[in-house]
Amino acid sequence: MDKVSDAFSGSLLESLSRFELAVRTLTSSGLRGEKRSRRKGSSAEYADHRQYVFGDDLRRLDWHALARLDQLLIRLYAAEETLPLEVVMDTSASMDFGQPSKFVTGARIGCCLTQMGLLKGIPALWRLAGEKPLEPVRMSGRNELARVLPVLDEVVPDGKGALGAVLRRSSMAGPRRRSLVVITDGYDRDETRGALRACRAAGTDVYLILVLTPEETDPGLRGEFTFIDSETGLESALTVDRSTLRRYSELVAAFRRDWVEFCRQSGIVLFEFSSAQEIGPELFRALAAGGLIG
Repeated sequence: MDKVSDAFSGSLLESLSRFELAVRTLTSSGLRGEKRSRRKGSSAEYADHRQYVFGDDLRRLDWHALARLDQLLIRLYAAEETLPLEVVMDTSASMDFGQPSKFVTGARIGCCLTQMGLLKGIPALWRLAGEKPLEPVRMSGRNELARVLPVLDEVVPDGKGALGAVLRRSSMAGPRRRSLVVITDGYDRDETRGALRACRAAGTDVYLILVLTPEETDPGLRGEFTFIDSETGLESALTVDRSTLRRYSELVAAFRRDWVEFCRQSGIVLFEFSSAQEIGPELFRALAAGGLIG
């Protein structure tokens, strides 16, 4: 069985140092610029809060927030803080399909983005969206990707989707200004879309990465089959012939167009990758073309 960590050899980790996340940051005016500022200003102009992560300067804790809300929050000031990165990973049963699976390929893409950010001093947080609740994984140092890799290697996608619920919690829990990368196959559309809009309404920059298998986008099946829904266990008998495949192709095309239109209307940047996508130059060119890395 493929593991997420299998792809992260020394050569790949070295290649990731040539890229950086094209996330926006606070400028001296308190507005967000298009690239990370090189200076760490000492402006006293308060801008926002974010949650404390291990290694933060304790002198910048908001003690009033701790007393009132019982939360460890770091005060942010204009001209000095990069936007944190948050990755929300769909771990529902439908992601456990393909070779490698949609989950493995999607998690590898998320880890690449995380490492690019960590190398540039951008803190990262991972949330795993499944029926079994797992604690978020926080990272803030150059070598802290190793904190999330073993967690991902142990995950077996299972059960119904919980992506919408996790995204709603994220929209209320995290700092308003952050870069959010959501990785999913997009099947749980109704619950997910309202939650994505909630994140955008909270001021978050949202990047949606859809991962589908070649079997899903261009099936070559013919004959009599019994299909089993991986999340509900429901079985359906179906004869797959030329007419069925044509209709299926039309549904897949409509599914893709639907997501493109939703993201366009919602101000969300959309990427689509195959689960067979290799982690290498082709992937990085696509991420750069979409404005996520530079």
